[in-house]
Amino acid sequence: MDIKSATWPARKRRLIVGLAVAASIGLAFSVAFCAGLLHSMQLQSSDLLFRATTLYQAGESDDRIVVVSIDDKSLEQLGHFSLWPRSHHAQIIDRLVEAGARIVVFDILFAEPMPGDETLAASIKEAGNVILPVVHVPQGSRSAATDSPDHQSGAFLRPVAILEEEAAALGHASVFHDTDGVVRRLPTVIADQDGSQPALALAAVAKYLRRADVIESPIQDNALALAGRSIPISGGNAMLINYTGGSDEAGRIVNFESVSYVDALRAGIDPEFFEDKLVIIGVTASGMGDAFWTPMAEMMHGVEIHATAIHTILSDNFLRPAPAGIHIASILILALLCGLVVLRLRLLWAAVSAALLCFAYLLIASSLFDHGIILNVSYPPLTVLGAFVGMNIYSIARERSEKRELTKTFGRYISPAVVDRTLAALEEGKLRLGGDEQEVTVAFADMRGFVGASEKMRPDELVRVLNTYLSKVIEAVINHDGMINKFGGDSVMAVWNAPTACEGHSLLAVRAAIDAQHAVEQLHEDMTIPKMDFGIGINTGQAVAGNMGSEDRLEYSVIGDAVNTAARLADATPGGKIWIGSSTFEMVKDHIRSRSLGELAVKGRQESVQAYEVVDALDLWINKEQSVTNYGCLSSYS
Repeated sequence: MDIKSATWPARKRRLIVGLAVAASIGLAFSVAFCAGLLHSMQLQSSDLLFRATTLYQAGESDDRIVVVSIDDKSLEQLGHFSLWPRSHHAQIIDRLVEAGARIVVFDILFAEPMPGDETLAASIKEAGNVILPVVHVPQGSRSAATDSPDHQSGAFLRPVAILEEEAAALGHASVFHDTDGVVRRLPTVIADQDGSQPALALAAVAKYLRRADVIESPIQDNALALAGRSIPISGGNAMLINYTGGSDEAGRIVNFESVSYVDALRAGIDPEFFEDKLVIIGVTASGMGDAFWTPMAEMMHGVEIHATAIHTILSDNFLRPAPAGIHIASILILALLCGLVVLRLRLLWAAVSAALLCFAYLLIASSLFDHGIILNVSYPPLTVLGAFVGMNIYSIARERSEKRELTKTFGRYISPAVVDRTLAALEEGKLRLGGDEQEVTVAFADMRGFVGASEKMRPDELVRVLNTYLSKVIEAVINHDGMINKFGGDSVMAVWNAPTACEGHSLLAVRAAIDAQHAVEQLHEDMTIPKMDFGIGINTGQAVAGNMGSEDRLEYSVIGDAVNTAARLADATPGGKIWIGSSTFEMVKDHIRSRSLGELAVKGRQESVQAYEVVDALDLWINKEQSVTNYGCLSSYS
């Protein structure tokens, strides 16, 4: 089995676990969505869809609707509004009817009797198309689930009886804002102990379309039928107001024409302008307190909000939230997609991909908004962000776990300190593929008596004995920061100063050899184990260290004349002895007791080799911690 096929199960497992983590993150956000957490953020983020639409929407308004504004100009010419005689309103009704207005709607509550009520009542009766408002005064707190007031409690403020009797219809003019102060919805029907009242906008549209009844049928399947239209209804019997529309010269978003009350009263407007129009009269003057924040990030007066609701119904341009199942599916899909890109791509490209996921979702949300469907634009992008952060944390934790496992595994062959620094060098790009020439110390431990023992022992027993002896050599090498490079049946090759630098590597190798021989001598005291010895050869010199092999099978190793010399010395070394080359001797001569072997002729070399036998170490009593402080791989990183 090659490396790619061997690593596939691990990759598959990591992918499955990673996607499970991403799904868990998506599930957590889905639960938060269903629980209504971050409700205000959801509302405010959805407002961005309204504003985004105005960036490319043409500046057109509904020519069926006209707002007659009691504006600053009207107050300047007619005096304070509270002092206006009712005859002004009677007169404007007469002028509008004479001009051919189909419906006249007042967003002015005539709740207190005043002189001139009879005149106004007569004009209302004569017109036969005047709709008057009632205002609901709710009692109790808002519902946490719907963010709406309790419409079932409270009472209505009504027009004086003489005016109410002559009106063509009544409608509630109450405007309720969400907890953040923004008006997004209009209650279609409000009930009290005396009955129910439709919204002023519904009454106006019903009469404008010449319907006998404002409410033709009860609300069914979260929809209210009106004049062939199906109005989507959300919590609290409310409809979403579609504020998208054209913009005037000042950049203000409007869905209707607007004229000054005083101009309409004094015939300053061409009568044909009002012909067959739905005219709504209300206050827009500064300081009158009838202004509310809208999703367009600007304030609109109550009469403008009612006019916008009328436009929404007349144009059949309703908004409806997407089903909760769509939101949950979007959250889970985005979490899985984000998890996948984090697992498969590098950090930078994963971040770019996550940003593109958010952008693509927002484009889809904007497109669906144009078709009247509101997607949640808060939780899905937050899910992408949460999945991106969560998956990166998972990846870091996984990599650390794998690194610990790798360190533990290779720690059986290499000193853990060497493993840590090898991995660090790899992460920093200092451990490259290929080879580099550097000074190394190489030790070969070749077993004596192995061939004779193998003829007398069963294979399983032979392996047990061999491993017992080899473990002593391996332990000594690792304790002195060496790297077990390879096994050759009954021999071991160890390397110092590669793949990372080790100060005093020659002395470390000699001390490891001395410890190994002492450990083998202790094994000889065990009479149950056949006696075997190691001949250990050590040499220091230049060699090429790096990854050798092919793309499918790599092995870190060192090659060169210094390595061959160490191997030949080991071949010639008697059991229980340690022979070192001259280059190693020059580096350790002040720390050992030794004797010269003179020039040796070794197999495979034409030139003789100056060799020395290590008798003992002068500072063998120095403990390991002090030894590593003075010499070793750790010191080069301090």
